[in-house]
Order: sequence, then structure tokens, then C-alpha cells
Amino acid sequence: MTKSQIISTLAVVMAVVAARAQYTEIDLSSQVNADIQTYTYGNNYPTGGSHLNVGGVPFGLALLNNIPDTTGVIQTPYNGGQVESYTFSVQPGTYATTLYTLINTAWGEAGVNEGSVVVTGSGGETATLNLTEGFNVRDHADGFFCNTYTDPTVVPADFGIPETGQVRLDRQMLVLPSSFNGDTIASITFNGIGNGEPDGQPFLAGMTLENVPEPASLTMFGLGTLILVVRRMHR
Repeated sequence: MTKSQIISTLAVVMAVVAARAQYTEIDLSSQVNADIQTYTYGNNYPTGGSHLNVGGVPFGLALLNNIPDTTGVIQTPYNGGQVESYTFSVQPGTYATTLYTLINTAWGEAGVNEGSVVVTGSGGETATLNLTEGFNVRDHADGFFCNTYTDPTVVPADFGIPETGQVRLDRQMLVLPSSFNGDTIASITFNGIGNGEPDGQPFLAGMTLENVPEPASLTMFGLGTLILVVRRMHR
């Protein structure tokens, strides 16, 4: 094997390792304040304590106050259209490329600003997912309020059937910019706007980060692979 072949092989191996998806589910249980089992057709939702896979991304669903058969969410209360913020710390040493969320609304009219989700890196950099009714968020139930979205990156998870009332949890995606490269994730903040009926009030049901290997670990893996290749060449 020539030197150029070694380098090419190493590059491919490191790219495969770096691209292998790993996920960190954010625990919402400390701040959940509502049970969507009690919402319209809410008995069709899976209960808290279970795991949900939406478009290949895992989410852990919370219980409300550890009460069995509940599905806990962070529901923005009605407050005359003011912002309510909920911040979550992230396990130290977490490097990530993408944030996935499960967010829907109670009620909702197309075009209304429902808030945002902000990711903050260890270097102070931020990335923001803006929540707009009818674009990337919609009413949780298939009924009289906003039932559609136009963002092609949204992935729906439907529960129940139309004849008995259908509900959903929609998955949003925020790809973190290059300013996050080499930095860990410090915190994630959900900013909900309490618009009320009919404009909508968002709720957060799940958050998951797609991770990348720690840069130092990836480098050590690459060096180890290179050593093995060189040793085999000299046998």
C-alpha cells in the first residue's frame, strides 16, 4: 500500500466514524407543566416514560410529576403574548451538529410567531429555530385550527385515526452552523409565546441532539488506524 493509499483509506475511515449518528435525548421532566393526555383527543398519545422514534431520531417522553399514564410537555401558558423561557443544560462534553425538537401548539392560526428555540455553544455562539404557525409548527389535533405546515424538513408522527380523533407530534430540525465546530453545547432554551386562542400557544414534547465524536477522540482513532495500517505494511 502506497502512502497516498494509506492517507485515502484513513480519510474514508475517519469520515465514516464522524458520520455515524449518535444521539443525546434532553430530559424535560424537571420543567414539564402540562399533560397532553388531557388535550383534545389526547388519549391517543403515547404515555410518558416511553421512547418515540420520529424519522430515525429517538425522543424520550416525560411524565408529568411522575404520575403514571401522563404525557408531560412544557406548555406555554396564556400571558397576553409575552415570551416564556425554559432553559436546559446539556451534559458536559457534548458536541453536536443538529438539534431535533417535537413542538406543536394548542390552537393556532397560520403565520403567527409562536416563539423560538435557541442553542448556545460553549464559545457563546448561538443558533435559533424560529417557530411559525403553518410553516414548521401547527395545532396538535386534526381539527378546526392550523393543520398544515410547509417546511419540508418537518417530519410528522400521527396517533389515532381520523374517525376517532387524530393527534400528532411534529419533528423540527435545526442544523448548527460552522461556528459551533470544535465547541460543546452549553444550553438549549425554549422560548414560547403565550398568544392564546385562536393564535396559538406552543408546547415542547421532546428534544434530541445529534452528536459528533469529540475531536480529540476522533484524532486518536485516526492515529490508531494509521499505526495498524503501517504495521501491516511492514510484515
